[in-house]
Amino acid sequence: MTITSVASATFLADAINLIKNKLIENIEDPIAPSRRSNEKFVLTAYPKRPVTYPIITIKDKGINQMSRQGMASEGTFISLNIEVRIWATTSVQREQLFDAIYDYLRQNQLEATTGLSDSNLHDFTLSSAVNIDEEGEAGIHSKVCIYKFVIIIS
Repeated sequence: MTITSVASATFLADAINLIKNKLIENIEDPIAPSRRSNEKFVLTAYPKRPVTYPIITIKDKGINQMSRQGMASEGTFISLNIEVRIWATTSVQREQLFDAIYDYLRQNQLEATTGLSDSNLHDFTLSSAVNIDEEGEAGIHSKVCIYKFVIIIS
């Protein structure tokens, strides 16, 4: 199912799936030709079966109601933190994917019909980006990125 906008009643699932869809459409899978047909590059949860790296996972990392839209209004402003985690076999590949993801999200806020703001994800902010490296030659290199968006619930 393709999500094109974040609805008030389903804002959490919509936001996660919208970001997933945008990354699938706009971030190049560095190993696409060799990835098995049943394997995905961008996921909303870490898979329980072995994967071929790199992969990207997207999860909710917290919600905060910032304020109401005014007196006698049921509308609110929601702050949503989304974790985009890059998992790779090399730190170079991890950093290349980070750059591509950040650059895409940063540059596609205000596009007329495809931008994140038009989809009800406003005020893009990169809150943090932390490297987590497993030890050893076979260790996985990951980067945990927290992106913050504001959603208008009406």
